[in-house]
Amino acid sequence: MTLTKRILSGLLAAGMILSLTACDEEPAVSGGNSAGNTPGAPAVTTTAATTTTDPDDNAPTDAEIKEVGTDAYTPDGNSGTIVWLGYYDLITDGSASEQYKIFNSELYGGDIEYVSTTSGTAYFEKLATMISSDDSPDIVRYEWQSFPTGMSKNMYEPLDGEIDMTSPLWSDMAETAERFAYKGKHYYYPYRITTNFALNYNRKSLEEYALDDPYDLYMNNQWTWDTFKQLLIDWCSADDSHIGYAGEGAMSFIATTGTSLVKVQEDGTARNNLSDINVSRAMEYCADLYRNGLTYQNEIGDWVSPQLWADNSDRILFLGMNPEWTYGAAAGQVQNKPGAADDICNTVSDFAFVPFPRDPQADKYYIAYDTFGYLVAKGAKNKKGALDWINLCRVYETDPAVNATKKQEAINPEPVYFTSGKYEGLQKWALVWDERQYDLWQDMMDPSKFSFTFDDCWGFNDDLKTICNTILFDPMFHGESFTKLSAEYSPVIDSIING
Repeated sequence: MTLTKRILSGLLAAGMILSLTACDEEPAVSGGNSAGNTPGAPAVTTTAATTTTDPDDNAPTDAEIKEVGTDAYTPDGNSGTIVWLGYYDLITDGSASEQYKIFNSELYGGDIEYVSTTSGTAYFEKLATMISSDDSPDIVRYEWQSFPTGMSKNMYEPLDGEIDMTSPLWSDMAETAERFAYKGKHYYYPYRITTNFALNYNRKSLEEYALDDPYDLYMNNQWTWDTFKQLLIDWCSADDSHIGYAGEGAMSFIATTGTSLVKVQEDGTARNNLSDINVSRAMEYCADLYRNGLTYQNEIGDWVSPQLWADNSDRILFLGMNPEWTYGAAAGQVQNKPGAADDICNTVSDFAFVPFPRDPQADKYYIAYDTFGYLVAKGAKNKKGALDWINLCRVYETDPAVNATKKQEAINPEPVYFTSGKYEGLQKWALVWDERQYDLWQDMMDPSKFSFTFDDCWGFNDDLKTICNTILFDPMFHGESFTKLSAEYSPVIDSIING
């Protein structure tokens, strides 16, 4: 008989939804964020019964207790202090703070020292400086240039044999981890798959024109490129002011073919897929949407944010964007207008989302994805503690009791009240998830339910990122020729990825 230890962790109310994004403050770009400039997901959710003294503060205090099982991974209580290089504090930020409480308990005997940096290029520059000066941090977050650029520059410790990917704890992620193998070594074991983009829409807008709900089409295995296009046509034909699609460029459509723009091979070389028939076919499909007047053409501004889309969702049918962020931000925009805090809304949102439509020629249902996890920096002084932290994050991600609690807190959050100021005694706004949307969101992060396409084009440098944005956006939103763009930029891409 196995003795199962369990410890208690205080739950930050705001951390319920953020536990599923793990402090993803910077856009996840590696799987499909061709824009590369999407703001991070705001903390729009409160979930546990508590009070707050500041009416302008949306971060409640500690509240409900959550149990985390440790039978899947039992530490020895001697993790020690690990040094974290990042642009947010793991001790205080979102769900990571919950994991920290466990790490800081007697069971792990761990602590975290925070070294602050900014995101983007500065992040990698600081990491390189710390490594060269023999002052390496222990853990760093996986970023868009970690694979392959960070690995090619020897910035991380290989973890082969350090984490048992055949164990029940990790086996579901084994195939995903293999995707990030570099020259025969494994530096990165992601503990979570995240969804990059989905098609966000307003149910009421569709109901007004008696159009099919994409969710129903998806559930009936009828959600394809063809039905998506027909829905856009029906919508735009109903009113001259209607716009069919805005947001993400062609990347997510390419991903549905099971193909990527750039693919890093097992030997570390990279392949440019611009000439691949699947890429060409997807780009032609997207260009056709433009030719039929079904895509956004700057009618209300250069960029459609979730908030702007929410205010215009009676005109713009679909917004291709991160579903979690969009779902919460859009609902907050219409339910919790500035100055209306005394008109508290706590209802299921009319907004919904579905995966990008299935390629009729694909052998599986593919969607673009990203991952979340940590790497051990080259020269780390406390590799053992870093591995304990990585395993803990996976435990927290997979624990059935924790996940059941997360769901209940999402679909039925406890109220949070103002305790002072002009809104004293009133309930704060909270996003309430539609259960079917919550379940779909979880399905879209489950490798047993979807096949995932990961694109390596974001993992090299800013020049390649800019080129890919041009290729992916211009045919779809500006009517540029993909054939011309491909001929112009393909040699440049080759020089970057194999230079």
